[in-house]
Amino acid sequence: MKSNRFWKKGLALLLSATFTLGTLAGCGTYEGDGSSASNVQGSGNTQQAAAGVNGEVQTVDGNKIVKIAIASDPEFTFDAIGDSLMVTNGLLREGLTRYGDGVLTDGLAESYEHNDDYTKWTFHLRESGWNNGEPVTADDWVYAIGAMLDGTAQLSFADFLYEIKNAREVYTKQKDVSELGVKAIDEKTLEFELAYPVTYFPYLITHPMHFGYDREFSEKVGVENIGTEAQYSISNGPFYIDSWEHDNLLVFKKNPYYWNKDNIKIDQVNVYVIPNQATQVNLFLNGELDVVDFAYQRQSAIEGAGFTTQVYNNGRTAYLNYNESNAFLKNKHVRQAISSAIDREAIVNGVLHVGSPADGLIPVGLAGDGKKSFREIVGNNLPYSHNVDKAKELLAQGLSELGLSDPSDVSITILASNTDEFIAVSGAIQQLLQENLGIKVEVETTDGSALRTRRNAYEYDVVLQSWGADWDDATNFLGGYEHDASANPALFINEEFNDTYHKATYSTDLTERIKLLGKAEAILLEEEGITPLYYTGQYYAVSNRLKGVLRRAVVPYLDLYFAEVQ
Repeated sequence: MKSNRFWKKGLALLLSATFTLGTLAGCGTYEGDGSSASNVQGSGNTQQAAAGVNGEVQTVDGNKIVKIAIASDPEFTFDAIGDSLMVTNGLLREGLTRYGDGVLTDGLAESYEHNDDYTKWTFHLRESGWNNGEPVTADDWVYAIGAMLDGTAQLSFADFLYEIKNAREVYTKQKDVSELGVKAIDEKTLEFELAYPVTYFPYLITHPMHFGYDREFSEKVGVENIGTEAQYSISNGPFYIDSWEHDNLLVFKKNPYYWNKDNIKIDQVNVYVIPNQATQVNLFLNGELDVVDFAYQRQSAIEGAGFTTQVYNNGRTAYLNYNESNAFLKNKHVRQAISSAIDREAIVNGVLHVGSPADGLIPVGLAGDGKKSFREIVGNNLPYSHNVDKAKELLAQGLSELGLSDPSDVSITILASNTDEFIAVSGAIQQLLQENLGIKVEVETTDGSALRTRRNAYEYDVVLQSWGADWDDATNFLGGYEHDASANPALFINEEFNDTYHKATYSTDLTERIKLLGKAEAILLEEEGITPLYYTGQYYAVSNRLKGVLRRAVVPYLDLYFAEVQ
């Protein structure tokens, strides 16, 4: 086959002007050595940031302050969904378990145990307090999880909680919340009864959807108001919100009732709301921010100012999601042709300059059997990688089955968010598909809110999107494709996948479980339910006044818990 190296160079030049700055936000695991942008895959889901060279200690009345930025004003709802929350929620709230420096550790629970078949987990809570002085109790979890499932509080992804006994039935109004498998045995003893064995439960509950909330405070201020203002926010974590100027600045101060307050070395965190990443970079270079994420095109400016460029794997996979009720995309050979026509290396090396080509859906570094990561165990699971000749064969087969013969009869639109990253990547895919397959491809970009609305209403042909690790397990990625025949026809529905995934979730044998999850992923990708593109990565830099910043692939992806101002 004719070499594409000159084409790749042309693609990179064509798109470099478009991809000026992007945020590869997310939650997996490159571990840097702290001295360069080189990467080493690991299983600890954490990278510790090395110091830069500029900046001075900023204090107010002797208190040491850290300054960071997020892209949008957060809302601290019970379920805590959204990239900004994956930074700030780690300051405000804590779960029963949490991630330490690369390992899972105890959070508000000082110990826990499970029964023989992993269907019952009991947690013993520490002596710790909410920032209003009220004690953290087992009832906080009974209340918060119940409130989300019975409709009292917001819940974005109900299936995140379906491992709990009767959770599905409570959410669908078939059972009362009193029958939910979350019980307070006493003030400091919490019991979860699960619908099936969950060997990875301590990892699952690091996600904020499994966190507690104070019942009395919530009912006093009104659940609908929770997290909308400083006075309507409450913390059981290391910091609390002292003040909040919307769309401008949140000031976090140390929680005096938090169990580990003496080991928190930061007194205050100023979180600025700055949507434009170029502005964030300029503020960092001026010493007004302590941590900044940036795209490849800003690397020379960062390094030219004397800072060290670092990279971490943010546990996110970018992929194409298909509307399988589309007249063309309902044919799997057409979808397979699209996958084979895409040069993933050209996108990563010529456009993004960070991350790696995807060889499956589950990103590198995500947990496997405790010894090796999922990808190390399962290996390459991508059946239709870049092969233009094969792509044309698959398209011809698909067109024949659809009663068509001319590739130009196929017309699809790629819907993508209007971030710099996805604008550039969708343009690259458009060019690849048109040149390699001869089909007609349009690109439509919109803001994230409008995209979610259209995606949820199935108003798309193809969506370019990404998914990050909410918890450190492959189920977080694969569980979203388990649909029965009652699901919308736009969705991927496959009984073999459902059966294999079901067996994996019920297995208590780690070796068998990973094998089954790998098989489920293989079925999803053989049927081209989705088309994985690349595993994302993120460039970032840290000022020299700060050490101990952790970047990880599982939320919170920016962790200041161990940070210290110099």
